[in-house]
Amino acid sequence: MTRPMKALVCTLTAMLAAMWSVAAFAHAVLMDSSPKAKEMLATAPKEVSVTFNENVGPIFFKILDRTGKEVGSPGEIQVDGYKLILPLSEELANGTYVLTYRVISADTHPVGMTFGFSVGEPMAAMDDVAQSADAGSTPWTYAVAGNRWVLYATMLLAAGSALFMLMMNAPAAVNQSAIRWGRAGAIVAAIAYVLSIGLGGAEMVMGSGGALFSLDTWARGSASTLTPSAAIGIPSMVVLIWAFAAGAERPKLGALAVGTAGAIGSFLVTGHAATAPPVWVMAPMVGVHLVCAAFWLGALYPLFRTTFGGDVAVSAGMMTQFSTRAVWTVSALLLSGIVITFFQVREISNMTGTDYGVSLIRKLVLFAIIMAIAAYNKVVLTPKLEKGDAGAMASIRKSIRIEYIVYVLILGAAMTLTMTIPPRAIVAQSGAGAAMDMNGGFKTTIQSQGYSADIDLTPALAGENMMMVTVKDQAGNVLADMADLEVVAELPAAGLSDIRVKGEKMPNGMWHVMITDMIIPGEWSLRVEAFVSDFDKVNFETTAQIK
Repeated sequence: MTRPMKALVCTLTAMLAAMWSVAAFAHAVLMDSSPKAKEMLATAPKEVSVTFNENVGPIFFKILDRTGKEVGSPGEIQVDGYKLILPLSEELANGTYVLTYRVISADTHPVGMTFGFSVGEPMAAMDDVAQSADAGSTPWTYAVAGNRWVLYATMLLAAGSALFMLMMNAPAAVNQSAIRWGRAGAIVAAIAYVLSIGLGGAEMVMGSGGALFSLDTWARGSASTLTPSAAIGIPSMVVLIWAFAAGAERPKLGALAVGTAGAIGSFLVTGHAATAPPVWVMAPMVGVHLVCAAFWLGALYPLFRTTFGGDVAVSAGMMTQFSTRAVWTVSALLLSGIVITFFQVREISNMTGTDYGVSLIRKLVLFAIIMAIAAYNKVVLTPKLEKGDAGAMASIRKSIRIEYIVYVLILGAAMTLTMTIPPRAIVAQSGAGAAMDMNGGFKTTIQSQGYSADIDLTPALAGENMMMVTVKDQAGNVLADMADLEVVAELPAAGLSDIRVKGEKMPNGMWHVMITDMIIPGEWSLRVEAFVSDFDKVNFETTAQIK
């Protein structure tokens, strides 16, 4: 088996092993919650819960009052599959509350949300409460991004240098150039793997400046997919360092292949793309993408060094070899990139309508530039070298310097993609948002015969709906001693009429009504018949759009 085939087989083995160890989703999406956003509960809950599309690690899960104080004397967070449950040992008094959580998803992206709900009365204004599907940035976010860029660059440099030695028939002096940079890259990458756990943990807990020195911070980071990534990556870097130490005369090809395979595999157990569905497609495609990118980066410095020393034949031979292999490398890079983009972006419109798409466009533009440079090298400069034109070596050096600059920018764009929510996750979040009724249903206040009725219908969706009604006199006082209350619902367009439901009186003067027959979307007519005394009835009429 040839050296390139050995490298390919080992790398594919690592990709397949990693592929089965990752989850089928990458970005955690809230699918359901109890209570729902802006929901009014008739009675205080014994527990609250949030359900996601994948397993998540809880960072915090709290119920706050309007002053920001934690309430409910919560117990330990319970994990039931994709659901997080927070038991409450203290009953919540009537009023408005805030549910807030922050979790870590399979791609190590902190995800959080904050929304309001109420118990026993209509929800008070919550303009100051932000509803967000993303946990937002902290100062540690920038440290995570910087370390991630360093890790990307140095891992690819180390693996790429090894791939250069495995796939190119280069003189020992040229291989020595690859060894020098590859060893340095492996050392820095090993450190960056370790730091990724601590910095990731600090971002998850939104820690202060000294959070990196806290055991809790490292524990949080260790509970994420950063740990298996580091557990594969660090030993792989050690293997590469050991293999590079053997020198160029008798390179340890087996160790170089194993180290490279592990380095690539370490990136397949974490991140948006590698852990995205369908994982059996995405993980290998990301692996192929990384192998190609690593080989390209690892080849630049050795090729650059061949242009010094005046040996045009050596430089021409290496450039010709690289050009031949680059054809297959670019083909695999493009194919894997197209597949990854298809599953991550889903629709062409998402290329310009999302932050992820804009970042991807930047990367594609930079890739086109580096391809143009490579084409110029292959078509114009390499033939000159083959003809013995020593002047072409200076042009090659300039070209490679430009490639380095563009490659650095490409790595920056790639790192940005890992920090941005892909459109496929946004689509899932939007679908879940509809199911959760983030709009809070239907609310209105109706005046009739000197009385007023506050009506709150949730979720105002086809199916079972809960109505809470509070009737007040002219002075605004709640009629706590009302005799009875009934609700009549009708949908004339569908021929549904006189759906009558009796209300249940609550201790605080509110009336609780469960309407189970609103199964057809449309504009429903609602009539609240309030018996303000044994002999007096007041009707409150309105319409509500049921979606």
